[in-house]
Amino acid sequence: MRFGLLGSFVVEDAEGTPRQIGTPKARALLAVLLLRGGSPVSWDTVKTGIWGESVPVTARASLHNHVARLRRDLDENGDRIQVTPAGFRLRVLDDELDVTRFDRYVCRARTARLAEDWAEVEALTCSALALWRGAPLSDVSLPDTEREPFVRRMEEARLQVLEWGYEADLHLGRHQGIAAELAELVAAHPLRETFVGQLMLALHRSGRPADALLAYDTARRTIRRELGVDPEPGLVELHRRILTLDPSLTAQPATEPQTTRPPATNAPTPRFPTVDPPVTNPPVTDPSVTDPSVINPSVTDPRATDPSADPHPTPHPTPHQLPSSPADFTGREQELDRIVGELAEADRPDGATVLVHRVSGSGGMGKTTLMVRAAHQIRERFPDGQIFLDLGGMTTMPMPPESALGLLLRALGVAPEEVPCGLQARSAQFRSLIAGRRMLILLDDAGDAAQIRPLLPGAAGSAVLVTSRRRLVSFPGVRIDLGALPDDAAHRLLASIAGEDRVAAQPSATTEVLRACGGMPLALRLAGSRLAARPAWSVQDLAHRLTSHGRVLRELYADDLHVRTALQMSYELLLQESQDSQESQGPQESQRSPGRTGHTRHTGPARAFRLLGLMPSAAFGTAVAAAVLDCDERSVEDWLEALVDAHLLESPAPGRYQFHCLLQALAVELAEESDSEEERGLAVERFVLWCLHGADAATARLAPAARRVPLDAGARLRGPFADYDEAYGWFEREREVLVAAVSLAHEAGLHAQAWSLAASLWAYVRLGRNDDWLTTHTVGLAAARATGDERAEAWMLNGLGNQVLKTGRPAEAIGYFRRVLRIHEGAPGRDAELSAVFNNMGTCFTDLGDHESALHHYRKSLVREPESCATLNNMADALSHLGRHDEALDVLDRAEAIQRATRDLVSLAIGLRVRGDVLRGADRAAEAVEAYRRALALQRLGGDQHSEAVSLMGLGDALADLKRQTEAEACWGKALRWMERLGDQGRSVDLRKRLAGA
Repeated sequence: MRFGLLGSFVVEDAEGTPRQIGTPKARALLAVLLLRGGSPVSWDTVKTGIWGESVPVTARASLHNHVARLRRDLDENGDRIQVTPAGFRLRVLDDELDVTRFDRYVCRARTARLAEDWAEVEALTCSALALWRGAPLSDVSLPDTEREPFVRRMEEARLQVLEWGYEADLHLGRHQGIAAELAELVAAHPLRETFVGQLMLALHRSGRPADALLAYDTARRTIRRELGVDPEPGLVELHRRILTLDPSLTAQPATEPQTTRPPATNAPTPRFPTVDPPVTNPPVTDPSVTDPSVINPSVTDPRATDPSADPHPTPHPTPHQLPSSPADFTGREQELDRIVGELAEADRPDGATVLVHRVSGSGGMGKTTLMVRAAHQIRERFPDGQIFLDLGGMTTMPMPPESALGLLLRALGVAPEEVPCGLQARSAQFRSLIAGRRMLILLDDAGDAAQIRPLLPGAAGSAVLVTSRRRLVSFPGVRIDLGALPDDAAHRLLASIAGEDRVAAQPSATTEVLRACGGMPLALRLAGSRLAARPAWSVQDLAHRLTSHGRVLRELYADDLHVRTALQMSYELLLQESQDSQESQGPQESQRSPGRTGHTRHTGPARAFRLLGLMPSAAFGTAVAAAVLDCDERSVEDWLEALVDAHLLESPAPGRYQFHCLLQALAVELAEESDSEEERGLAVERFVLWCLHGADAATARLAPAARRVPLDAGARLRGPFADYDEAYGWFEREREVLVAAVSLAHEAGLHAQAWSLAASLWAYVRLGRNDDWLTTHTVGLAAARATGDERAEAWMLNGLGNQVLKTGRPAEAIGYFRRVLRIHEGAPGRDAELSAVFNNMGTCFTDLGDHESALHHYRKSLVREPESCATLNNMADALSHLGRHDEALDVLDRAEAIQRATRDLVSLAIGLRVRGDVLRGADRAAEAVEAYRRALALQRLGGDQHSEAVSLMGLGDALADLKRQTEAEACWGKALRWMERLGDQGRSVDLRKRLAGA
């Protein structure tokens, strides 16, 4: 069979006879599967690819019917399309799909280009372009979200092939006749400066220098109008050389072309985009174009600064290959000073180790920009030349060290026929030639240490700079991991591109844009460029587009630069490495790894990246990641560290991990593309349950007597915490994750888990986390109402009432508690709930100073639960405030008898602290000291540090009453340290006043 996507949709048998694919939806299904090139495709991906966002309820059944029709239309044995519970797979051989053949031609053309075999480049690019028949998939009904990414990628690859083809023509002296084609391309793509440079050179060599200069002037004005910048330095230099009639631009006589290139018509774009080859600036066979800037204007020619230099190759050329440094370079001052400082001290004894200064980071973080800037600042110290080599480490075809050495040798003046074969021979010749010379070598986008090691000089004198997305730790020298720009530097970069006044006019919108870009220089540049290119847009317009759900990666692009493309390269390489590793393990290990629940599921760093991106954007640990992925912690830790090494994940502290906001957006998009809706839902559910069970276990330590949400004991995901410190420390570490998990659960439809998690966080958030308390319980209330569970709603209202009471608004809190009463009153079996809410209302009246009303509500609470020790303790406090100390002590005696009978030591400790308060009010300070000390002894046993701090505060007051000021201050000081740590601001202020007054 033959399948064609590069034009109208074509299906032919082996003899070239067309096969008619009956229905539009069947054609769309076949196209969706072909776009994945034979890879497995989930049901959800196929549904979205065919119907977009309007998937009918009958989609699954409809797909089965379409598959049956396709099998009949293809007249196959039935094994061409495989259908499984997981999805679909189309068997496609290498030569059957035109996209695959196009990609193969492109790869071969890239290799020939690196080898400077221009005749072969011309032949291969012509063969690649001959496969194009028009706009890809022009007659297949697909949603724009399915078609447009494919079309854009294929068009970019087609334009790249055209560039290489015309580059080959110019090298071979075939400039006659191509100017018209290039003019058409420049008109269609006015910002693509390579086409502009090629048009200028073709016109100049055709005896039309005035037209060449006019083409430059038109391009310059277009670029300045659209982007607000000047053309690249290489294009500017080519203009100067044409203007001065530089004789080195003259072409050799043309050789006869072996093939005819198809016309450069407008046609859309590729399924598997090829990656631009490294800018290697190769010498060419045509001595009239010995410098690469003639064909590739982005490379600066040394003759630009020395017009008198010999235009012909010399035995020892001095290469100056550094790309230009952006004029608006912003931030990274410390990193730049460090690199430049090390390079300035490069004078070392002969035989000393060559230092390799490395900058690593995720895509878009400005690694190359920083290194190029540093190289320019220090290049005068390396008079024998500077070499720039793009190793293509993150592409599907990284440059082999042998090829890289061939390019290095050519840059050092070795003729092509004199370059030896073999890695060792080339490496030895390179070390020999560079020995005794002072050169600066910048190796960009290195894949790994093995790619770099053969390219290093053997002796001191030269310096090597390396950029990579991987952490290369095995070399001596400076190693810098680039993260996000600080806020001030990010603001300056955006303002330098979009305009100071424009950014300053809308500060809040600017903050939104900066937050969406996450300090990533590439994202900031693209955001600024979009604003600069659209004068009618306000910063708020851009902020809205960036913050609309799921759009940020789609908005951060300009011309051929895309943030998503820059980031996804690292993921694709990691995915390929994972697949290669699994294949090497054997068929069983490669496909499956046991999950903790007994079932099996596909595992690996790539899957971890996708599914962990579904969690909230906060730092997380290995344990929760293992729960989300349903795998053992040891394997998950290995995957997380692999993601950190690939700069797909950050590690702010040992054992803690966090996504950059744009990488998390990519992870979510990839999960939606690669993982079924069911798998994504299960991952979120496992995450929420891990949070819920952990919070419940920690609450059991922080507030043992507190009412807790009933959970399934058989499904508990963790054991108990050892003590108060361990439980509180867990809450502190996981706070951001836990708070965000409540909202995530509610949004995912896990309403019961959402309100239960909010309730389980109460024991922690009451310790000074008032904002978190309000946030979780507000979402919890909405989730409870979504379940229709009145008891759950009352639980959340009760929690909100306590939050309002804790923040000093008792009158407002009473309103919440009255709403709780309306839910519970009249319902059977609600005595415990009614007793608790009357007790809470009594506390509100106590805080309002209305102790009679407080006492009234405490009595109503005891009618419902006569042995509620919490209410009895509070009633004693109210009686004490009314001066009825003896009655208060009688109530406490009653409570203590119940507490000892039930062994409720937590409530007993609170009762003893209240007893101390009552005794102080009765001017019995010595007895109060004894009561406080008994309370502290119990609280230390239970590990309740907040209650302990409250008792220490009372003990200090009692000691002060006894004029034992030194002891009192010691108690207050210790209590203050606890209160500050636990976030109890109100009592912290009171304690500071006591200490200041002392």
